[in-house]
Amino acid sequence: MRPGRIPGDRSAAHLSGNPGPQRNGKRALALRAVRVGDRGCPVGKAEQRAYRVMMPHPSQAANPANWPSARFFGGLGIAENMRVLDVGCGNGDLSRLVARLAGHGGEVVAVDRSEEALALARATDSNSGSAPIHYCRAELSDDLRDLGKFDVIVGRRVLMYLPDAASTLVKLAKLAKPGAIVAFQEHARADLPPGLAKLALHRQLYDWVWETVAAEGGDVGLGSRLSDLMHAAGLTIEEARSEEIVIPSGEPSFLPTLARAMLPRFVACGVASLDEIGIETFADRIEEERSAADGAIVWDLASLVSGRAGAHL
Repeated sequence: MRPGRIPGDRSAAHLSGNPGPQRNGKRALALRAVRVGDRGCPVGKAEQRAYRVMMPHPSQAANPANWPSARFFGGLGIAENMRVLDVGCGNGDLSRLVARLAGHGGEVVAVDRSEEALALARATDSNSGSAPIHYCRAELSDDLRDLGKFDVIVGRRVLMYLPDAASTLVKLAKLAKPGAIVAFQEHARADLPPGLAKLALHRQLYDWVWETVAAEGGDVGLGSRLSDLMHAAGLTIEEARSEEIVIPSGEPSFLPTLARAMLPRFVACGVASLDEIGIETFADRIEEERSAADGAIVWDLASLVSGRAGAHL
């Protein structure tokens, strides 16, 4: 329901997002082209054919945007037997994390608007000893009261893709039990990558990504306002911090995978042309640039905010 998964791990990849399901390179790209059109940046049949030809299944490096998640969500105090709601669950990665924390006596309800994402989540087994996960299709604009009340409500890169994150937070706060934990990881556009190194291609990709998110209706500044929005929804803020998302030197970069996954969206939204992107040589060019930088590159900032629901919610 990241609207959904606009990006969303959410069925769509973004600056630091999940490149989406890739059962094989050709089929995954065809599906993504359809999703882009659904979001309002139309992709024609000719472009879809071009993507299928140009984009074989890439080898995937780990998504560094998810690295803060285990520390942040793992440190919230999620305990055995708790009932947890994962908002905009996407492929279920965060759902499985909190299910391990809630244990076999707990319960996780994971909602998303994308049936494709939910199917992928259901196809991935949880670890034994984890709480059962119930994957449900839902729109955050729907009446969610039938889901019941929760001890913990979490989400990752979902609010930044909603048309009205403030009202959604108010609605979600009403699903929180008194004293419940509400926590989100969101992102915002910044002046990155920083430094004096010649990172022209890195900075170009960064701009393409955020310009695409904006063109699709995403809020590119939400991460910086997350704490204020949660406070306005009636939550008592307990932790508010940010973490740099770093591309280490000497390890595979996630950026070629990101560029390939978002290519149809770049073109559909008019952010960049196929010739400008040059996907056939992109991986080599960005690796050459990264090697010349001689150090880690700060690629993104994750905003990590947790709050506590009051008795009045």
